[in-house]
Amino acid sequence: MTNILKLVKLDFALIKPYIKIIFIALLSPLIVMYTMRDIISGTIFCMCIMAITSGYTFSVVEKNDLNRLYGLLPVGRKDIVSARYLFIALEGLILNFIGVSANAIILTILKVNFTFSDILIGFSVGHVVYYFFTAIQLPLFFKFGGIKGRFFSFLPFLGIFSISEVAKRMSTDKLAELSSIAIINNPYGILILSILFGILSYSISVGISQKIFSRLE
Repeated sequence: MTNILKLVKLDFALIKPYIKIIFIALLSPLIVMYTMRDIISGTIFCMCIMAITSGYTFSVVEKNDLNRLYGLLPVGRKDIVSARYLFIALEGLILNFIGVSANAIILTILKVNFTFSDILIGFSVGHVVYYFFTAIQLPLFFKFGGIKGRFFSFLPFLGIFSISEVAKRMSTDKLAELSSIAIINNPYGILILSILFGILSYSISVGISQKIFSRLE
């Protein structure tokens, strides 16, 4: 575990010069939050944008030929994979918190009413969106690298577009059936489910990435 934490610190040191770029990437979601005036929709869009940033660390390592550095470290490849996932997971938590907080501030300024339950649901949905897309992206980044794998950074947009198209085609009756499910009306239940979803999706994704990375020369 000590090696993994040290690798997380190394990843943070590598991405630190790009933190400004990540925060600049938050500007477009803030504009969308202003126009949507809905904490859940705004957070979904925000975390889609933030999921794209998961490839930054891979790109920095590849551009600066730092794979040799990682190869010289007295750590196993599984530790490198686990540390990268932990770093990106922590990044997602922080960005989700910032996104939801910014959304709440914007809505307060606009005098749009929202509740604490709305905040919990927004955070939970943002959590699911970020961890779902990064769980898909990360094995692809380990396989193809940050530069060749840049195409996969746009998967969140494709996913959200697909979800929105499906939602548009759902009948009012179907939507009413979904809203009648008890867990959907329980913000704490949704939060717990989102956490369990994140753990499950990352557990599967980590296993896939470790197999991919262990086979690379």
